[in-house]
Amino acid sequence: MATFQSILNRMLDRISAARDKRQGSIIYDTLSPAAAELAQMNINIDIFSEQTYLLTATGINLDNRAADYGIVRTVATHAIRIGEMIDTDGNPIDLPVGSRFSTPNTAGGLNFALTENLEAGQCLLQCETVGTAGNAYLGALIPLFVINNLGVATMIGTYIPAEDEETDEHLRGRVLERISQKAYGGNVADYKQFTRAISGVGDVKVFPVWDGGGTVMLSIIDSEYNPATVDFIAVVQEKIDPIPHNGEGLGIAPIGHRVTVTTPMPVDIDISAALTLKAGYTITQLQASIENVIEEYLLELRREWADAGTISVFIARINAAIIGVEGVSNVTGITINGMAYDLALTQTSGLQQLPMRGGVMLTNA
Repeated sequence: MATFQSILNRMLDRISAARDKRQGSIIYDTLSPAAAELAQMNINIDIFSEQTYLLTATGINLDNRAADYGIVRTVATHAIRIGEMIDTDGNPIDLPVGSRFSTPNTAGGLNFALTENLEAGQCLLQCETVGTAGNAYLGALIPLFVINNLGVATMIGTYIPAEDEETDEHLRGRVLERISQKAYGGNVADYKQFTRAISGVGDVKVFPVWDGGGTVMLSIIDSEYNPATVDFIAVVQEKIDPIPHNGEGLGIAPIGHRVTVTTPMPVDIDISAALTLKAGYTITQLQASIENVIEEYLLELRREWADAGTISVFIARINAAIIGVEGVSNVTGITINGMAYDLALTQTSGLQQLPMRGGVMLTNA
């Protein structure tokens, strides 16, 4: 790309050597603004060029490129949680739709509105804030106005997890997948596309003919790359191939396909390691930081889970993560679940495993 100085030098070269072209001269000062504008134009042309292509476009420009393939960026959604309501006598109670509750300030102070009563004492609560912040809280709820006979309100589970707005890289990946894998008539690509399109599904692994002809197993994880809850599995099952009408084509799945929706089994990854610390640092000070980098590594594995043939937790990657924490000089004696070697997780139709951070035991070397 031509810079301001290179453009200005070329312009000055076109001027006779008999003229004064030194910095500060009339010719130099006259040509400099034009050279600056041309340099800025070159920068804008490069940016425009990058925003033209699918591989480099960002933001609204990527949205426009994705729209060429019939794909729209997923917007942030509201979490649908499950609440339990008990009256002052300890019995289940149904509350009016529209009743509002809040989590404690220590849990973010999120507000939820009752949208539907389920079985006695249980209801659906929609988070008023969009995004995954509404997915996590479990525990006591605070009513935002007086509700007669209400004794205890508790958040007990998740019905449909919320999603954050889709990132550029995730959207780009979906477009590239649409281009490279043609979805048609219930093939694997088709199942991936329509299952991932369901709100709350983070990713899916497809196991065709896992139990004979016409059978399909879909193993899903939620929008935060954790195992799906029993309630959410039931929601997805109902959308794709409702029970007891398997194979009848009453959901998204083609007629004749009997679909089973499941989720991988969480496997706690317990880590132990001996640390050599730099002067002035203690294990207590670094415990949280080390737990966070291990969690980031395991989250990376969960994000790759759907498209990976095998998932292994590597000691070398854990070693690299820990030694990258400020204050750690060296790491030795790493074990995973008590073993001093890499851990391979099962990924078959009979059992899929997903790595979750367990305990992290740190000692001084």
